[in-house]
Amino acid sequence: MSTSTAPTYDTSLVIDYPARDMTITVKAEMPCNLLQQILQQEGQTLPIDAASEQTTVGELVLYDHCGPRQFGYGTLRDYVIGVAAVDGFERLFHAGGRVVKNVAGYDLCRLLTGSRGLLGQLQHVTFKVRPLPTTQKLLIAGFRNLHNLEQALTRLNTTATTPIILDVVGRHSIPHLLCSNSLLPDPATPILDSSAVLMLGFDGPENACQWQIATVIDELSDLPAWTNSQLPPEALQQWLLTAQKHSFPTKTPAWLASVTIPPSQVCAIIDAMNQQQCCVFGRAGNGRLWCWPATADEGQSATDEQKGITTLHQLTADGPGSVHVLHAESATSTPRSAAVRTYSSRLQQAFGTS
Repeated sequence: MSTSTAPTYDTSLVIDYPARDMTITVKAEMPCNLLQQILQQEGQTLPIDAASEQTTVGELVLYDHCGPRQFGYGTLRDYVIGVAAVDGFERLFHAGGRVVKNVAGYDLCRLLTGSRGLLGQLQHVTFKVRPLPTTQKLLIAGFRNLHNLEQALTRLNTTATTPIILDVVGRHSIPHLLCSNSLLPDPATPILDSSAVLMLGFDGPENACQWQIATVIDELSDLPAWTNSQLPPEALQQWLLTAQKHSFPTKTPAWLASVTIPPSQVCAIIDAMNQQQCCVFGRAGNGRLWCWPATADEGQSATDEQKGITTLHQLTADGPGSVHVLHAESATSTPRSAAVRTYSSRLQQAFGTS
């Protein structure tokens, strides 16, 4: 007679967990750290990085949190396969389902992901999940100039490896993001002399991770001034927490802006922020960067809010790209284009709402 092992977690927030089907349905108020603990008991994970341990599943989906691993694993829209929500008339509606191969009807799951609660309040969410990787490794490479960094990013477009993280850290962000978190334990590493630092993450079997790191170092050749792969086992998880912590507005710094640009323009943004003594870091592979002023206690003068954010607007004005001001006194995000404003005005007139 077979026996089953009782779950070692609170089942009141779990609606359905057929682990063999690689899906889980949970209530929106479940904390993300509890969700990951439940999945880990079955050797599974949701490869999305929450802002903090207190972030709930509902907040995760409605604000579309996506951390460094989105380069290799995609965003939340790739993992939300079913939702139940309440609309503005207090009517309960469902979208998607509890199976991966569910393609019937309009994909409301993608529409609700990142909607910030404007289209409905989530009641429960169904995710598809992935196997928990056995090993996680982080490789850090420093570059004395941005020309070499740009060449390195170009080479990584055709790399034989499959990194799950491809992040970059600008010169003035290094003390915030790396030195203060002991991600570089080797004091001989000339990290503060770098114009930028590249963070590459890998996961999978131990031998596969080691091969990928060796291959990337060989592919980049002499472009980096230094590389460091001899990091503690928890280094990759530490980077995920550090990156998410600096991606959301708090009382400090004085201002924080997010820039979305083509990956080919990443080095141009880093160069401008380095010159203005601003901190910058983010997704080199996805074209999403965060910028804020360096603090005075590091010997840097805090960059004027309007000057820093105006520079970002100028760099994104002539092509695809936008600036989202997350925190500031008076600076604003990228305005809608003239064409969009004109179209919106005509729609308002047509419906008599102007």
